[in-house]
Amino acid sequence: MLKNVMLIAGGVLFCLVLGKTISVHPYAPLIIIASVFLFILAFIHSDWAMGLLIVAMLLSPELDLGGLSRQQDITIRIEDLLIVVFMFGWLARIAVTKGLIFIRRMPLNRFILLYCIVFTIATLKGMIMENVTPLKGLFFMFKYIEYFIVFYLASSIIHNEKQMGGFLKIFLLVFVIVDIYAYSQIGHIDRISAPFQHGSGEPNTLGGYQVLMLGILLGVLTQLDLRQWKWPLMALAVFTLIPLGYTLSRASYMALVPMYLTLIIFNKFSTKNILISVLLLGMVFFFIFKPDNIIHRLNETFVPEYQENIPTVKILGVSLGASPSARVNDWISLFHDWTKRPFLGYGLTGTRFVDGQYIKVFVETGLLGFTVFILLIVTIFRQTLKIYKNTKNRLYKGLSLGFLAGHVGMIFHAISANTFIIIRIMEPYWFLAGMVMVIPYLDRSEAATPSSQVPEEQKNYIRNTQFFLNSNKNRPPSLI
Repeated sequence: MLKNVMLIAGGVLFCLVLGKTISVHPYAPLIIIASVFLFILAFIHSDWAMGLLIVAMLLSPELDLGGLSRQQDITIRIEDLLIVVFMFGWLARIAVTKGLIFIRRMPLNRFILLYCIVFTIATLKGMIMENVTPLKGLFFMFKYIEYFIVFYLASSIIHNEKQMGGFLKIFLLVFVIVDIYAYSQIGHIDRISAPFQHGSGEPNTLGGYQVLMLGILLGVLTQLDLRQWKWPLMALAVFTLIPLGYTLSRASYMALVPMYLTLIIFNKFSTKNILISVLLLGMVFFFIFKPDNIIHRLNETFVPEYQENIPTVKILGVSLGASPSARVNDWISLFHDWTKRPFLGYGLTGTRFVDGQYIKVFVETGLLGFTVFILLIVTIFRQTLKIYKNTKNRLYKGLSLGFLAGHVGMIFHAISANTFIIIRIMEPYWFLAGMVMVIPYLDRSEAATPSSQVPEEQKNYIRNTQFFLNSNKNRPPSLI
């Protein structure tokens, strides 16, 4: 009797909650149904789910969830839903499948955990001190953790070279689509941006993404014998430079140079000469054609322009333009704020907006969070370089070198942009990081598996043959 009453009460409560949700968010039933379908997809076909996630990272729109999405600086996208649902679907798969794990043992784990602990404590402290709006603080904490979920999803789902190659192809396909979309904006707006960008778009985001993916593309090109795909991919690399130039993103221009130099430094001698020749040829073409918009944008960095309340900043006797001066003045002001709370800072979103990842981390999570963040970045570099040097697989070598170059590019991009919290850069970045960090496991697995391993179909055939022979042995002798 009590059980029936509880079931009825639970059903009524569920209907009330569902009805209230639908009245506030009309699309809630559709989202719920889609979530169930995506959960099943992640459970049954995890590769398909991850492929869909890669596409959604750059090609999904924002979700309008009523009041939440209208909070300042809060943006919710389709891939946010996908990441959460896919995580639960994959965890369910792990629970019923022997041998699968979600978090592999990797050098990054300790620093990811420490960083999560530090920014969580700092943000909760900021809420108590009333520097952080609770809703916004919790949302940004989840976004940071979401990037690491992407990392662990990628590193736990990939088990062989075929998966690695498949995901890489999807990344490159999305890259082509984004480049074509960006190119189509040239001549229509002053500064181009990625698809489905909020408001007037964010050219820095597109530029950072293009630098990251150019690193991956060039890394693969320098390590693999791609035959018929070699020239199309080289053409894609050259084509990318056109929309990248029209982003007019100085942070992206600054990131492009160290990214490319990383490829030169860590490549073998013959390829290194080719890369240097391409660099010199590119410089010649740049000075021949002299793209006015890019040159004007670069000159703005060092052309003082009076703007009210923005003192001109001089570095080594060189005066900066209005935008760089404003940024440097913000950094100085925030540094003074940091001195009041040096160890744990003000918490995520606890201070005003500023362009510059390092000063942002320094002020929001204090000296402790900044130290852990730098250790995480350095560990990614060292581990990626180690993987590149140790792996013998050409695909893995190209991917690790490309990610190493892209990682260096992002380090420089983050000087004047909040690169490591930008959704459209960090979701691909952490997925690619997961692909690279799992390479040692794949190498060990392939080394332990003999090349003459019997295919599953042949195993079944042998099993059936043995069963048939055994059954004949047990059969009574024929009278004939």
